Amino acid sequence: MRSSPLASAPEEVLSPASVIAFAQEQLAPLRSHAFPGRFFLAGGAFKTLLQGRPPHDLDLWPASLLDRQALLVHLEAHGARLLDDNPPFQTTFHLLGRRLEVAYDCTPASLEERLSRFDLGLSAIGVECAGGRWRGHVHPLAAESVQRREVLLLRPLANWKYLLATLERLRRYGEELGYRVPVQEEQYLWDLFEAQPRESQEALMTRHARVAREGGSILAEARLRLRP
Repeated sequence: MRSSPLASAPEEVLSPASVIAFAQEQLAPLRSHAFPGRFFLAGGAFKTLLQGRPPHDLDLWPASLLDRQALLVHLEAHGARLLDDNPPFQTTFHLLGRRLEVAYDCTPASLEERLSRFDLGLSAIGVECAGGRWRGHVHPLAAESVQRREVLLLRPLANWKYLLATLERLRRYGEELGYRVPVQEEQYLWDLFEAQPRESQEALMTRHARVAREGGSILAEARLRLRP
């Protein structure tokens, strides 16, 4: 049994070896039937290493369109139940108590590039599985966030069109981990929002309403900041 994540030093909790061990444990149903292709497990699931609570879901990022098709077939062949297909975002499965989300986006060719596209340092943690071989990577900003006990943005935002969702995650990560959210991180996002024309601001709010897990308060604040 793994020791409590809170009992280990930050550099041990987020070492490549620890994230690989976590990924292999979470994806045990797939490891027993080795997938011959290539994909990444990356994102917020690795918060479990910091706070001990099981992940809400596991985000799988295929390395190519062919890998994506093969992964969908592999999952269903080994008992995964399709829950939802939501292009262009993800296809969701349930497998032995785990919620797996297979992304549509297969653009980044490397794990490092995939992580660089995330919005929070604490999300930029991942593992590559390639033909049964495993490799972990932790973005330096993730390690810095843990050491400072702060939720930090990966700047510049790779996908600013979902900045309101980023703001919601920024606050949620702070609450879940007991970390501070620096004022300048929130202000950076609101400055981006307020710099947009009214039409773009409304589009940002529409996207957020579609994808956010808990977005009511963010939308209320955004309405107060709308251009006339």
